[in-house]
Amino acid sequence: MLVEEDFISASIDVPVCAENSELVISNVHDGVSYEYNTQRQTWIKIIKLETCDRNELSGILNLISQLQTLSPFRILSQETQVTDDRTPRNTKCCGVFLPQSICLKGTDLKIVFPLCPAGSAWDILRPQNVDGGLPEVLVAAIFARAVRCLNNLHNAGWLHRAICARHLLFCGVAEDSSELDVAFCGLGSMTPVRPFGSPACRNDLPILDACWRGWHYQNFLDKVFGTHPVAWYSPEVLAQDFRGYGTPSDVYSLGLTLGELFTGISPFIGTISPSTIFLKKLCLKEPLVLPSLPDRPPGPEIQRIFSLCTDADPRRRPTTEELLQEPWVAAGLSNKLTEEDLTPFR
Repeated sequence: MLVEEDFISASIDVPVCAENSELVISNVHDGVSYEYNTQRQTWIKIIKLETCDRNELSGILNLISQLQTLSPFRILSQETQVTDDRTPRNTKCCGVFLPQSICLKGTDLKIVFPLCPAGSAWDILRPQNVDGGLPEVLVAAIFARAVRCLNNLHNAGWLHRAICARHLLFCGVAEDSSELDVAFCGLGSMTPVRPFGSPACRNDLPILDACWRGWHYQNFLDKVFGTHPVAWYSPEVLAQDFRGYGTPSDVYSLGLTLGELFTGISPFIGTISPSTIFLKKLCLKEPLVLPSLPDRPPGPEIQRIFSLCTDADPRRRPTTEELLQEPWVAAGLSNKLTEEDLTPFR
């Protein structure tokens, strides 16, 4: 069982976020909290299972099963000391950053990751500034490594479905090296490319507002630079039609992330309502253009890559393998990425 019998409560049938049959969205901190342990060099996501209903518990079980399936090492069922030989130091696999342990303490589910002090790409963006983005050379280095990660993930038969700057994690290449690599985090929307081994494409939307995901879009209402996660979704994901979607949908999200890295702002910034973003995405047929910043217009190559990845027709988007062959992307991979490159933007 996911929850020990001594701790089973009525919240499994009546979630704490619903009262009197009214839609009440609880504060994000009611269901999820975070902590880090400097001694063990770990970052921990704590899910309070008492706040989850049956569907949300099912989603958690599905996530754990998928993480175990993807992982080449055994994800431990208890926290271990950093010196424990069983604890993997680097949990990057197939382009994603996996937990090193998932353990249950009472009704708290702890998902433990190795600590990445460099943070994510979102941490070095400054959307409050007129030009809060990154230089094109640095954007190319980060984007190229993200393309390589996505290529590995797609070759393993998985979709990420939540690609954005916040989910591009900087992790060390080796313990004795200052060089950084990129890995995808934010794995709650990850899913097999083909549902249940079927030859059909997917046509389902990722579950977003579940308690265990750790966020609610209502919490973004007071943030000037906030936007809903569907802003990064491709039009075919939002359409939910019989044609479905596949790996090109991740390429579209990665293209929008390229624009996010260059400009420093999220797509559809300030548009909190997901229904408004739905309509804009489904009705927009013109090619997207990378905005020109003051005294820093985008180069022709970054503009071309952005336009290719964000094409409204998924059949015209490049695959990750084709992107890796692009000279601009190949040049980005050849440039070393270190903490010294990121420090001026912190």
